[in-house]
Amino acid sequence: MKKDEELLYHLVQEINDAIYSMDSHFIKLHQNLVTDDLSPKQIILLDFIEKNSQVTIGQIASYLNITSSAVGQLVSKLEEQQYVTRRINPENRREIFVSLDTSGFKYFEREEEIKRFIISKYYSKLELSELVQLKEVIQKLNQIVIKEGTIDALNDHHLKKGEL
Repeated sequence: MKKDEELLYHLVQEINDAIYSMDSHFIKLHQNLVTDDLSPKQIILLDFIEKNSQVTIGQIASYLNITSSAVGQLVSKLEEQQYVTRRINPENRREIFVSLDTSGFKYFEREEEIKRFIISKYYSKLELSELVQLKEVIQKLNQIVIKEGTIDALNDHHLKKGEL
């Protein structure tokens, strides 16, 4: 049984190394193609808005796990550069909606171009059946991770800080 565990460990390590190497390459490529000077938190905020069309300051605060005041500062900086726009909810004047603005839409148009470039340069070299299989395996692993939950897994194996 110990031999199987070692084999599993080494296989997973090789997978993780390959993914890390590939992600590092894609990040470097992405950085060379993107002209926007955005912080990681600003990018996460823009992604959240783009996926949800219109969000409130409270929703952003909850999603980013920061205060509404901190969200206000983050949104103000993005608003100055026309990445986002704010407007008061006409039905609840204490609520502020945040949505993408001109620079925000341009940012995501450029992101789409970069994705298509990466797909044509790299993923297109794989067979369609390989891509389908890759997608299925990654989705299956993702479902296992979601089902098991990180905190539950740590508690189940008694792996707490200092016990590793």
